[in-house]
Amino acid sequence: MITKDNIKDLLCQLGFFNKGDVFTKKFKNTGAYLKVDFKAEKLTYPEDKGLTVNERQTCNFKQNENFVVFECVHRLFEKGYKPEHLELEPKWKVGHGASGGRADIMIKDNWGKSSLIIECKTEGKEFIDAWKRTLLNGGQLFSYVKQAGSTQFVCLYASDFIDTKVIANYYLITLKDNKKLLEEKIADGESPLSYKKAKGLDVEDIFQAWKETYAQDFATKGIFEEDISAYEIGKTKYSLKDLNTISSNDIQGKYHEFATII
Repeated sequence: MITKDNIKDLLCQLGFFNKGDVFTKKFKNTGAYLKVDFKAEKLTYPEDKGLTVNERQTCNFKQNENFVVFECVHRLFEKGYKPEHLELEPKWKVGHGASGGRADIMIKDNWGKSSLIIECKTEGKEFIDAWKRTLLNGGQLFSYVKQAGSTQFVCLYASDFIDTKVIANYYLITLKDNKKLLEEKIADGESPLSYKKAKGLDVEDIFQAWKETYAQDFATKGIFEEDISAYEIGKTKYSLKDLNTISSNDIQGKYHEFATII
């Protein structure tokens, strides 16, 4: 887990430079930067470059989850996302069929509409429990989809810092309709619920579209890999580069994760 105790080591690993208690990293291609002030316990994002921070709940050291949000934004900047397309802590009012809520990261398109929403969790139980809720009823992720209907993808994200390595895990759900699949189901006499229709209804309907029409399909790659460019979300082809060497501890951890979900 990323905590106050190891965040300095993580920043050094990520290429931050420090001047006293302040660690900074600049991203030349986009003009973005990130800054951590350990004396003030403050996480600073490039708002002067266009990034939007709606609230300040993730801009401090109070929760370990805030470090995951910070690391995820760093990963997005490394990939080439522009600060003006990132919005932190977008908050929606409670409405019909939705529970309101506050997301962690929203990536917008050139027209300012939501394209990808990322919900960050600390690695371990919090991440596992959040995915269990997603499988059960859609959890927080599908509530955000109701609020930001233009969203094409939602992602549950966690990262950790182990043995000088930053490790990310995520589940990516596509909310774009598969026209061919829908046509095949209709030809078979079914009445599939599309995402397009479900987004105009309630949260429960969006979840049902994912569960019944798309069999709760998800991916664990498609945002941050080397062959995925910024803004080109989703991965359709896999190669040997996508295979990771894992240890016995990793295997035991995954076994425990799936057992918990079941």
